[in-house]
Amino acid sequence: MIAVLVAVTGFSNAVGAVEVKPGGLMFAHYEFVASQHLQNGTTTQNYSAFEVSRIYLNADAKYDEKVSAFVQLEANLASRDGKNNRVYLKNAELRFNFNPAAKITAGIVAAPWRGYEEGIWKQRFAAKILEDVEGLLPASDRGIRFNGKVPFLAYDAMAANGEGTGGDGTSGNETTTSDAGGRLKDYTLRLAISPLEKLGDAFKGFKINALAHKGDKNESTVRNRMFAGLSYESNLFNFSGHYYNADNSAITAPSRGEGFSFHAVVTPVEKFWLFARFDKYDPDINVGGDSRNRYYWGAGYQVVKGVRIAVDHQYVEQERRSTTRQDESILFVHTEAKF
Repeated sequence: MIAVLVAVTGFSNAVGAVEVKPGGLMFAHYEFVASQHLQNGTTTQNYSAFEVSRIYLNADAKYDEKVSAFVQLEANLASRDGKNNRVYLKNAELRFNFNPAAKITAGIVAAPWRGYEEGIWKQRFAAKILEDVEGLLPASDRGIRFNGKVPFLAYDAMAANGEGTGGDGTSGNETTTSDAGGRLKDYTLRLAISPLEKLGDAFKGFKINALAHKGDKNESTVRNRMFAGLSYESNLFNFSGHYYNADNSAITAPSRGEGFSFHAVVTPVEKFWLFARFDKYDPDINVGGDSRNRYYWGAGYQVVKGVRIAVDHQYVEQERRSTTRQDESILFVHTEAKF
């Protein structure tokens, strides 16, 4: 991945007229498992480890004021989850910024919801949002995305192949058998309504959020999603409360997940903040005993510009325990470094 950055820098010098800016992001942490098991049932005994959980390498290319490109490589190094040290292409976007009300992105494009909610949560280096943890939607997909902002409304619409980039295995849309040889497509619409944005700084951060996603995992199984809720953002306080509905029904078997997530971030003084979150999710309301609650709480501090640290506790509580489903309690020291 370092070679990629060197190549990008060399390319920037070579083309001259194109402004190319490399960058990246690293997540690292120390963890101590306080529970007797991990949530997947694996037995632990005073397990502790230092880990580099994720690395991103980016390159932004600016052609003029309206046309740009973005490429991102991701490496996942989470050994506790049994993953290998692997690198894959997560984003490759060509962006056309015609107007604040009309922007177009094509290629391997970031999906509309995840980055939006992560921007409210602001603790991605410490914990994924519920939609990501439960795998309700991919982070990016091959397709085209339209977005923009008009008074009181921000919109985001996307048409894509479905199944994401396949970075976590062979089930992504590199394997055409998973989406009927490329015939099936997913469609997403996200809206954020800001009814109070003209009332000043104290009110403009209040939003009503909704997402509708229509798709198919294959020719016999749907992948439909409905998310809705409220959020508020300010320099002192961020809050989000959302409901998630995930229909994964097959022709012969109904299957629908439901859940909700509430999270808050309070920044009483500059560079220091407190955060807390509660998630509840049932992956299939037609099956009993498989729902789980997740609790997150902690404190963060910005060491210098681009470097953050958080000390937090994360607890998973199972509705019904089994050999492959257990409660999990982990203490963390998380770090984030942007470059």
